[in-house]
Amino acid sequence: MTTNKKNLALAYLEAVAQQRYRDLEDMFVPNLEFKGPVTNRHTAQDFIGALKRLSVIHLRSDVRHVFVDGDDVCVIYDFVTSTTAGALPTIEWLHFEGSRIRAIDLFYDQLPWQTVTAEMTERAKRGGQAVA
Repeated sequence: MTTNKKNLALAYLEAVAQQRYRDLEDMFVPNLEFKGPVTNRHTAQDFIGALKRLSVIHLRSDVRHVFVDGDDVCVIYDFVTSTTAGALPTIEWLHFEGSRIRAIDLFYDQLPWQTVTAEMTERAKRGGQAVA
């Protein structure tokens, strides 16, 4: 029986937006490989920790398109923030191993993220929250 990778990818984005970190643990292989423009993570727990830090500004992910090719899924979406940067175009290339995500390649324009990072830093100073 084949697993619907599109549904799994969308469930992953929904779990991130809803901060359901326990569900995310079940969606990833333990040695998840994450590669992005400014950081690489090498375990599911490390990546979930980064997502928790981003949760202070992440409102939702508005999916624009999903492409599926075997065990690879490419999701194009807007990462909608509560910052003045607003919605940030984002692409995630998910690599599955069965029904679990084995690796994630993240692509986005770093320039708008400077605003997000600055606002996260300011919020952390005011509220004592950690910065990604």
